[in-house]
Amino acid sequence: MKIIYSSENKIYCFNNENKALTEIPCGKIIKYRDTVRSIRQRKEWKSSGSGAEFMGMYSADNVDPELLPAKITGLGICGDELVYAVNLENVGSVYHRSFDPADDAEGLVRASNDFVFGAFDIKDGRLAVSMGANSSFLHIAVMDMQGHYDEYTDGDTAEEYPCWSKTKNGIYFSTAGYARDQYGMVSATGPSSIAFLDLNTKTMSEIIADDTYDFLHPHEDKQGDLYYIRQPYGGEKPKSGITFKDVIMFPYRLIKGLFGFLNFFTTIFGGESLKSDRDQFDNTKTKERSKKDIIIEGNIINAEKLNKINKTSDDNNSGIMPLSRVLIKRSPDGSEEIIKKGVLDFNLTDSGEIIFSNGRYIAKINEDGSEARITKAALAVNIIIK
Repeated sequence: MKIIYSSENKIYCFNNENKALTEIPCGKIIKYRDTVRSIRQRKEWKSSGSGAEFMGMYSADNVDPELLPAKITGLGICGDELVYAVNLENVGSVYHRSFDPADDAEGLVRASNDFVFGAFDIKDGRLAVSMGANSSFLHIAVMDMQGHYDEYTDGDTAEEYPCWSKTKNGIYFSTAGYARDQYGMVSATGPSSIAFLDLNTKTMSEIIADDTYDFLHPHEDKQGDLYYIRQPYGGEKPKSGITFKDVIMFPYRLIKGLFGFLNFFTTIFGGESLKSDRDQFDNTKTKERSKKDIIIEGNIINAEKLNKINKTSDDNNSGIMPLSRVLIKRSPDGSEEIIKKGVLDFNLTDSGEIIFSNGRYIAKINEDGSEARITKAALAVNIIIK
């Protein structure tokens, strides 16, 4: 079994048999950044040294090409090829390529300045794909590998994570509506529900909805069981307000902040730090800088804090996602079962296994409910299985 996923906008393939991890180059992003780098080099005399002073140009052309906005939004398999969607600034593209990292040939499915792409699912050479004018207004379409498409939904909604049904001719997806104020501006986003698009009748019906929850990432197995992620509406936010601990720690934090300011002042203007050399360079006393908060589908994630919280649970494969974000299995009779807590993304194998990520690892849930860690993977999403 091979698990393909994207992590921090790079594509990886993990071979579970020989435990080998390889990166599959995303040619569109590489070529885009190489082009920007080449343009930057040609204009370098304008943006550095005396040339910059003469032209009055400084930092605009000095942006690191590796930091330019590029996002891999979807992965899929069509025959023996990998299909990926990528958004570069306001340009959306879908490409196909070999799984062999050494083969850099890529074919274009569709590219446009008018819309971007979200996630997609492939069945019989057709993509159930979310696409729209921007990432906030995505709608469901069906596209072939030549780039021809039919759009089936529209309106003031965000429709994402389409997935082909295994038992019917239709598509499951998540949908959330927008509310507008008196000036026509979007003022709020409603909770995400799961809907089903029947391609025989061209009608859409809401399957799962609750005003207190978001329902995301639907997948159906061959038995008609529907799997999806449920989280508190809008994601779990950090608790606000002043706690008793904040009151107790206030004097310490005040003194620490004052000392930090004085240390900075004496270092800059006096050339000497208030700290001893031993304190400055003794790594055993230097704490790691906390990771910045990241936002994942409405969840404000501080990886360091959530990792500590989740490690206190009985889960040996704890990650960085809130435990309130759970993977649900819903049977055709409507009964629900919580399969796993703290899930970032997941997919199903044909044999009934669940491959999931929790922000730190990719792991497997077997049919008997037992778990096995597969590999480390930071923020692995768009999981597909080959």
